[in-house]
Amino acid sequence: MLPHALVCDDAGMARSVLLLLSQLPQDPTGGAVRSLRTICEMLAAPGSGFRVAAVGTTATDHLAGLDARAVLRDQGVAVHEERPTRSDDRAVLRFVQRGIGYALLDTGSMRSGEWHAPHGRQFDLLLAAELEQFKPDVVLTMGANPFERERQRRCRANGAAVVLGVRQHGYYDIRAFEHVDDALMPSEFLVSCYEKKIGYRGTAIPPPIEPADVVPAERKPVFFTFVNPSVEKGVMLFARLAEEVSAARPDIPFMVVESRGLGGTLVAAGLAGGFDLRRHRNILVSPGVAQPKMFYAATRVLLAPSVWEEPSGRVATEALVCGIPPMVSDRGGLAEACRGAGFVLPLPEGLKVESMKPVTAEEARPWVELVVRLADDGEFYEEACARALAAGEVYRAGALAERYVEYFERVGTGH
Repeated sequence: MLPHALVCDDAGMARSVLLLLSQLPQDPTGGAVRSLRTICEMLAAPGSGFRVAAVGTTATDHLAGLDARAVLRDQGVAVHEERPTRSDDRAVLRFVQRGIGYALLDTGSMRSGEWHAPHGRQFDLLLAAELEQFKPDVVLTMGANPFERERQRRCRANGAAVVLGVRQHGYYDIRAFEHVDDALMPSEFLVSCYEKKIGYRGTAIPPPIEPADVVPAERKPVFFTFVNPSVEKGVMLFARLAEEVSAARPDIPFMVVESRGLGGTLVAAGLAGGFDLRRHRNILVSPGVAQPKMFYAATRVLLAPSVWEEPSGRVATEALVCGIPPMVSDRGGLAEACRGAGFVLPLPEGLKVESMKPVTAEEARPWVELVVRLADDGEFYEEACARALAAGEVYRAGALAERYVEYFERVGTGH
C-alpha cells in the first residue's frame, strides 16, 4: 500500500477520498480525467482535511497510444514498479504525486474500455485491497459500463459514497446512476441536459484548472491553436478556415495539437473539400504533449469550433486561465464556459458530426475575418486577452477549492 498518511497531518480526523478510473489519471489527452484529478489534488492539499488515493490503469483513449511511464517521467514522477506474482498478471505502478497515492495496473496502451475482460480480475483485487486498507468515505469515479457499475456497487457496499464525475453526454440511461450518490457536472448546461432527457439532476461546479499544468512561465503569442483535430471538435470548419487564411495570409501561423484526433484527419478533411492543406507551410502539426502549458506557451488564440454540444469545453477554460482569448462555436456549453470573454461564433446549421466535407468559404467567413483581426489589431487583441484573464479567475483551482471541499465534506452524509 502507498503511504496515505503522508497526505494529511491528522489522518484520524481526515475524510478520505478514492479516485477510481479506468484509464491513466495523468493522460494528457483526457480532459475528463484531468478534471477529476485536479479536483482530488485540491482535496489533497495541506489544510484541506482530506486523505486522497487513486486506483487506475495505464490505458488511454489516444488513437496512437501512450507510454504511461514516459508520461509520468515527463512529469517528474518517480515510479515504483511492483512486479506480479502470477505469470499472467500485470505489474502495478505505485507513486505519490501532489499528495495523492497512486496504484495503477499496467495495461499497456490498451484503450480504456478494452482491458476489463483480460485484466479485470487483477484490477478488482487491487481495488478490493485499497477499499479494505484505505477505507474511503467517498469514491470519485467515471464510467457506466457493466464492469464499472459493478465496481461502484462494491464501493457502496464497502460503506463509501459514490460520486460519478459526468463530463460528457454518454450517460443518458438512468441505470448509469443506480449505484451513485450524486453526479458531479462541470456546467449548468450539462445538468439541464440530464434533467430534461432522463429526469436526473446532478450538481454543477465549474471545472478546476491547475495553473501549474496549464499556465506557461512565459508566453510568446504566435499560433492560432486547434486542439484535437476530430470531426466532433470541428475539423470540417477548421480545415476551411485554415485553407482560406493560409491562401490569403500565409504569415498567420496555425498549430494543430494531436489528441484523439490526428493530423491525418485534418489532411483528409481538406482533401474531401478539394484542397490539400499540406502545401501550406504556416500550419504546424504537433503531437500530444505531457502538459497543456507546453502548447499554450506559443498560443495567441485558441480555436474551438466544436460541432457536438460540448458539456463545458475544457480547452476554452484553460485558455482563459492563461489569458488567451478563445474563439468557440455556439454549440453546447462553450458560451457558458467563456463567461462573457472570448468570442462565440455561429456554425452553419447543416454542419453535423456526420458531415464529411468542410464548410464553404462563405460559411467560414466570420471565423476568417476574426482570425485576421486578432492577428493584425494589437489593441483589439490585448483587450481580448485582458477579458480572458479576468474571466479565467473563477476556474483557478485555488478559487474553487472551498466549493469542492464543502461538497466532499457533505456528500454521502445525508446533509
